[in-house]
Amino acid sequence: MTIQERFGALEAEAKGRIRRALSTGNAKLLEMDEALAKVAKDDWTVPGMKRHIDQLKARAEALRATAVKRVQKMPGDAVAKLATGTRAPVQNLARSLGEMAKKFEAPAPKSVRPVEPKVEPKSVAKAS
Repeated sequence: MTIQERFGALEAEAKGRIRRALSTGNAKLLEMDEALAKVAKDDWTVPGMKRHIDQLKARAEALRATAVKRVQKMPGDAVAKLATGTRAPVQNLARSLGEMAKKFEAPAPKSVRPVEPKVEPKSVAKAS
């Protein structure tokens, strides 16, 4: 391989890297432009922010109502499964309720054993 061929290969590799860097940079610039366009569309005035907060509150209330309905329905589902279920669903229900109860219980206190000091035996002098 001659020096001219090496320079040609180096130049081709450099052009490829520059093209990749430029294309990646352009793609990131387009993403940033889209994000800025979304932010610029938003109404950042006080009435606009109040409207946005009111919408979020309404969504939170709707989610809360749905959650309350589901929680109120749970005991009915449990009774229905107990009344009509076979042994396996009842056991699964009992197991899952037991696991849920364990999560709500406080952990048992750990016992701490007192450390006993080591007593070395005294040597007794023998009478001769």
